[in-house]
Amino acid sequence: MSSTDVATAITEGQAIGDEILESIAALAPGVAVPAALAEAILNLLAKYVGKAIVGYNAAAAVPITADSILALLPNQTPLSAPDAP
Repeated sequence: MSSTDVATAITEGQAIGDEILESIAALAPGVAVPAALAEAILNLLAKYVGKAIVGYNAAAAVPITADSILALLPNQTPLSAPDAP
């Protein structure tokens, strides 16, 4: 992918992120989110993640596989217990 492809993925991701923030900002504090809006926000988040993965793939030239996505996630190994004082 070219630098133009990377820039396009970033721009599309930013537009989706802005739309998510606008949807959330329109809500009144303490009021339950209507189901339709919650579904719309979840769909936007799914698109946002998709654009982020495409952008990562284009910028890093790393094939998108389950292993490459897992490598981006925080380490799930629990920490050992601290030593007694």
